[in-house]
Amino acid sequence: RLAQAAEDARGRLQSGWRPEKGHGKHQRATRAAGTVQAFNRRREELERHRITVPDPPLRLRWPSWRAAAGRSVLDCVGVRVAGRLEVPVSLAIDVGDRLVVTGENGAGKSTLLAVLADRLEPTAGTVTRHPEARISTLAQEVPEWDDRRTASEVYTEHTRRLGVGSGPGLTSTGLLDAEAVRTPVGRMSQGQQRRLHLALCLAERPDLLVLDEPTNHLSSALVDELTEAIRAASCAVLVAAHDRQLLRDLSDWPRLHLAAEDRTGPPVVVSSGHGELRRQTGSP
Repeated sequence: RLAQAAEDARGRLQSGWRPEKGHGKHQRATRAAGTVQAFNRRREELERHRITVPDPPLRLRWPSWRAAAGRSVLDCVGVRVAGRLEVPVSLAIDVGDRLVVTGENGAGKSTLLAVLADRLEPTAGTVTRHPEARISTLAQEVPEWDDRRTASEVYTEHTRRLGVGSGPGLTSTGLLDAEAVRTPVGRMSQGQQRRLHLALCLAERPDLLVLDEPTNHLSSALVDELTEAIRAASCAVLVAAHDRQLLRDLSDWPRLHLAAEDRTGPPVVVSSGHGELRRQTGSP
């Protein structure tokens, strides 16, 4: 505003201002020029104290997709993994279902999730997945990326494999800023790599989103945004966690508790269709 005022004053001096004869024209000229100089000094002072406005904080923007409600995603019957998941687990998950898996370290939470996501073969039992269902897993460990590739290149290649290469860019997710997407993944922090992994999961538009300890390496603000988003998501969501705040926030979801020391108990059976968690005796 000061710069514009100085220009306006200078323009008036050059063309519009004409002092009348014999009426202190020298005083007027001196006073007008001094005003312009004062404007310029003030503007220079402000320029020396220029402040760069910081970018607004990142905020998760959940992709808009609608999973087919009620469609079966998978059926798991009597699944066991020797030495890692000893208690047989049976469950059925449909699109729209919610489930929280809890248990102490070594109880088999990550093992169960790996079996459901077809990343690990069970020792016993079967998992039947709907042939068209998409299952996406945010594992505790990020995928093995080429450390030299930038986050943008990793994301673009992933979306092209999915057939959505012309879809929204990585920055549109609100998970990484413009500088981070240009950074090679080998130089990204653990939190940035975790955010990139989450962006890849969301790009798949899954029917079932599996989150293994989702609070690891994520800020509390992003965890809150993610919690709000998964509660409203149309897809099925399965969360394995020990974070107390997250468990409180999801306290109304059906819950499957795995106990590492429970080697002789009955099979664990979880119903589908937002049903209640229950234990049953006998074979599932």
